[in-house]
Amino acid sequence: MIQINLLPVRVQKRKEGARQIASIYLLTVVLALAVIGYLSITYDHAISSRQQQLSALQAQVKKYQVFQVQLKQLTDRKNLIDQKRQIIERLRGDRDAVVRMLALLSIKVPNGKIWFDTLNQAGNGITLEGVAESNEAIVEFMRNLQSSPYIVAGSTNLVLSKQFAVKDMKLRKFQLAYHFHTYSELHKTAKK
Repeated sequence: MIQINLLPVRVQKRKEGARQIASIYLLTVVLALAVIGYLSITYDHAISSRQQQLSALQAQVKKYQVFQVQLKQLTDRKNLIDQKRQIIERLRGDRDAVVRMLALLSIKVPNGKIWFDTLNQAGNGITLEGVAESNEAIVEFMRNLQSSPYIVAGSTNLVLSKQFAVKDMKLRKFQLAYHFHTYSELHKTAKK
């Protein structure tokens, strides 16, 4: 019988299989390194491109910051001018408040029954002192005042009413206080 030794063929096949595995492993490592290198170069290029865009945008932001400062200054100036304009309009609307009050008093006072001594204004409050023929004349004057749209409703108060005599005539010394609406306040409510 003939015997064939197959051992060297098996060893050779094993060696050849090991070489194929080593080559596949080496080829895989080289391919993985090539892919990693390619991705690294691509990402580095993308990062440098984004950094250039960022620096360009930062340069534009610096360029426009000057305009932003100017815009803020102009906005502040506009607000200041608007505040001044509103104050001027309010003053313009109320500059004749005393004249309007005196005109109102001349219309609302009962003829020949009431005489004024003093008129004091503090803000929107008026205090009148004077002499009246009777309590009825004072009440009539107060009703006349309350009927005016320039007088705050319910604000007319008789502070003092005292009787005194002058040559056989009994007169009433009185003090009256009330609050009034300015022309600009009435004008605003009329617009609404």
